[in-house]
Amino acid sequence: MKQILVAIILLFSVAYVSAAPGKVKATKSVLTAEYIKALGFGGQKAVKKSAGVWTLRDGVTVYSTDAYGAKIRGYAGPTPLFIAVSNKGKIISIAAAPNSETPEYFEQVLESALLTKWNGKTLKEASTFRPDAVTGATYSSFAIIRTVNVASKQLSEKK
Repeated sequence: MKQILVAIILLFSVAYVSAAPGKVKATKSVLTAEYIKALGFGGQKAVKKSAGVWTLRDGVTVYSTDAYGAKIRGYAGPTPLFIAVSNKGKIISIAAAPNSETPEYFEQVLESALLTKWNGKTLKEASTFRPDAVTGATYSSFAIIRTVNVASKQLSEKK
């Protein structure tokens, strides 16, 4: 009986998550003018350096976390980000890329200061920094925090 109840709960959970409204299928992140503006560099053009890496003026490099956080899941899947890093290895800003999180919950993350918590930190500092999650959007918050930690660690080891 207990096994049947667990199976029913799991089936209901899968059906609910796959049928949840407002979901957008995540794709490989492309640094568009919209995301350049969200990073605080509106009007600048990005030059693609390699897969998931672009350069802006003044030695700013923008990294997509697609390669680093693909297996880190929020409520509905990965939460890819764009991370702008100065030529001195400090994070300037972070912007959310397209994802499959429930929009009304992910909006809470965007309206909070979570994405700014790493600004000014070196990649090495960012790799271990763990700010508080946003209440009401904890799965998305934890995925973002983990994605920044993992991407920062791997990027700091490359520099």
